[in-house]
Amino acid sequence: MREIPDKPLAAMIGLLPLPGSPQYGGDDVRIVERALEDLEFYRAAGADVIVLENSHDVPYIKPPLPEAAADLAEHIAHECRNRFAGPIGIQMLEAANEMAFLIARRAGLDFLRVEGYVFAHVGTAGIIEGSAGKLQRLRAGENAGGIRFFGDIKKKHCAHALTGDLDIVDELRQAEFCLVDGVIVTGSRTGSAPDPAEVRRVHEAASVPVWIGSGMTPSNIGNYIQISDGYIVGSTFRENGEFLGELQPDRLEEFMRAFREARGW
Repeated sequence: MREIPDKPLAAMIGLLPLPGSPQYGGDDVRIVERALEDLEFYRAAGADVIVLENSHDVPYIKPPLPEAAADLAEHIAHECRNRFAGPIGIQMLEAANEMAFLIARRAGLDFLRVEGYVFAHVGTAGIIEGSAGKLQRLRAGENAGGIRFFGDIKKKHCAHALTGDLDIVDELRQAEFCLVDGVIVTGSRTGSAPDPAEVRRVHEAASVPVWIGSGMTPSNIGNYIQISDGYIVGSTFRENGEFLGELQPDRLEEFMRAFREARGW
């Protein structure tokens, strides 16, 4: 199990459309090359952690995802593992958490970002049910205790009317009860920062690491350093700060300068 450093920057690689998705272009070699290009930018910039995500497979579907998509994502995961010594995580949208676990185990990755770890919410593709029980049994059955689960609570891009009677701290406590290794707090959408007061409440109540999963920029990262434990960042590195834009090295460098200054390392 690779050690995740204190207050890590987890840089997100958004995979180009995978086989079976509406915008898949048929060039698997280019999909791999693009992922590895982003990885090299992140490695050179000093990212602590890498996260793989099938970001471009819009509109997302609930599992099962196409087998060819899983195979290509696993191939990319292996290639990244061979090139990056630090921790690597993966998320497969929408809530294909068991598939993500199997990819992580086979490729030697270190953690999952899990949507729908506990309770249920409504995502783009419909109702997403809690997966903690299945994931924990998979991990135990595969003797893969080194793979950690970081669960989103009150996740972005989702409706939470089903749990409208629960505060975010209630969800935190249930995730901890269900053996989560860390939780992720987001704004309402990709690129939207969470409410600092809400993050602080979660952080003060948590016994596990609390990561921020959206909205970090050079101008606001300093506001979250003291009230959270890690940062998954992707959109701010990309053209015009857009989720599916191309990575812009100058934007990455600008963020890294601000991040290092805020972290004080």
